[in-house]
Amino acid sequence: MSGGHGPAPAPLPVEEKLEAAYRLSGDFLEVCDCFTICPCWLGRVPDEDACTGVFAWVIDEGVIDKVDVKGRMVVSISTHEGHRELARQRVVIFVDDGATDQQAGLLASTFAGAYGGPLGELSVLLGDLLSVEKAPISVESEGRRARLTVGRVIDLDTALTVGPNGETTTLANARLSSVLGNPAHVGLASRLKVGMPGKGIDIDLRGRSAMRGRFDYRHKPPAA
Repeated sequence: MSGGHGPAPAPLPVEEKLEAAYRLSGDFLEVCDCFTICPCWLGRVPDEDACTGVFAWVIDEGVIDKVDVKGRMVVSISTHEGHRELARQRVVIFVDDGATDQQAGLLASTFAGAYGGPLGELSVLLGDLLSVEKAPISVESEGRRARLTVGRVIDLDTALTVGPNGETTTLANARLSSVLGNPAHVGLASRLKVGMPGKGIDIDLRGRSAMRGRFDYRHKPPAA
């Protein structure tokens, strides 16, 4: 990936709607600057009392408010201090640049938690949604390894942890399982690079927490 941060993408509008039905399934990847397993998964205060996390969702099948979003990808970058459930998060959302503006708005609203359902927990925790932008997103996975890039802004390289029996280490029924996926496979990031100095996020770290798994979100608002 070439150096530099490149020009900032133009922000996208987010659909304003109280609730919408959605069905989404696919693969997720999560990396943060904490060590081993992110304490947020266990409902604890993050390492060094602060956390910067990158969450990526690759949608295999998906419909939001009757709009097909199959094949789309969403990446969220969040930062907070102290316990996740007591903090005001600062969040940036990226939608892959193959999405239409309608898809991007619906996806951003859904993954910001605005439409309720399994992702509604995120709306309670969300403090400031700094921006929603389109960007080229690439997720490559082969065996235990996975890599994520978002333009020139994000570069992650991860590998799953293997136990003595040769199986990947998993975490089930954790605090974030309902928001991300259950079970989640535990790994480590050999690189966590996020270059967004204009939004106060500029890190390039090694040996940090990584999680992978499947997600399946379903929500149908109550009849009016």
